Parts: sequence; structure tokens; C-alpha cells
Amino acid sequence: MSDDRVLEHILNPSAPVGASLAKIQDDPEPKTPEEIEAKRLEVAAVNFAEAGKYPESQAQFNAAIALAPHLGSLFNNRAQLYRLQGSNDAALEDIETALRLSGGVGKTAMQAYSQRAMMHMLNEDEEAARQDFERSAELGGKFAACQAAKLNPYAKLCNQMLEKAMQELQ
Repeated sequence: MSDDRVLEHILNPSAPVGASLAKIQDDPEPKTPEEIEAKRLEVAAVNFAEAGKYPESQAQFNAAIALAPHLGSLFNNRAQLYRLQGSNDAALEDIETALRLSGGVGKTAMQAYSQRAMMHMLNEDEEAARQDFERSAELGGKFAACQAAKLNPYAKLCNQMLEKAMQELQ
């Protein structure tokens, strides 16, 4: 088995040996002038958020959503801003909108499922988190595949047994 296949099996242990994570399906390219401008504003909003300029980021996201309210990535990325600000209810609302607009497929859905899973973890709901991480992993999310494996009850048991065996060998 190649190193890549071994790594894929570690990241996605519930999949059959030899299976690999799905290739991430890109969201559709912006076509209309409104969509193109909304995507430009989205990039600016993300840059503001990364610089800690949350009010400026919020204004850019709101302007982008006003131009293209059908683009799920705008809501998903604004949800991240809300999470950074501690506004988890607003974040969850935007995540749900992003999932609805994406139809549960593509890069936006993959990211939104992971974000929602992280919110479930904050609320100590590991089962809901695992389910969303698995959905994200099915869409190609490697981070999500790792997290789903960690939350898998069988993987937890296996890791405990392995840890015990390693301790006994020392």
C-alpha cells in the first residue's frame, strides 16, 4: 500500500481500505457583475477579519450579501466572523443559510459542515459534531476526516487499546 493510501486510511478509517477522500468540488465561478463584485467584497471582508478589523469586515460582508444573496460562501465566511466575535447564534444562522444555498455540496458546504461541527463541539454535542465532520469529510474535508475519526467511538476504543499497549512496551 502506498504512503498516500496509508495516509488516506488514517484520515478516513471508516472507509474501505484503498478508498480515498472525495475531491473537493469547487463552488461555481461568479458570472454576473454583481457576483464578481460580491466576491471581491468577500475577499476584502476576510482580509479585514484576519486583521482584527471586525466592523469593516462586517460592512464588506453585508454589502456582498446585498449584491448576491444567493452565494452561500458569503454567509459561510460571515459566520466565521460572527464566531470570532462570539456571536454564535448569528454564526449558526449564517451556517444554516450557507448549507441551504449550497444544496449541501461543494466547497462551501464542506466548510459549513466543519464550522457547524465545531459549534457542536463548543456545545459538547460530540455525536452531532461527528455527523457534521463526516459530512464534511465526504465532501473532501481532510481536517473533518481527522476530527470524525477522533470522535468515532470505535476509533476511540482502538486508540485507548493502542495507547495501553504502547505503555506496556515502555
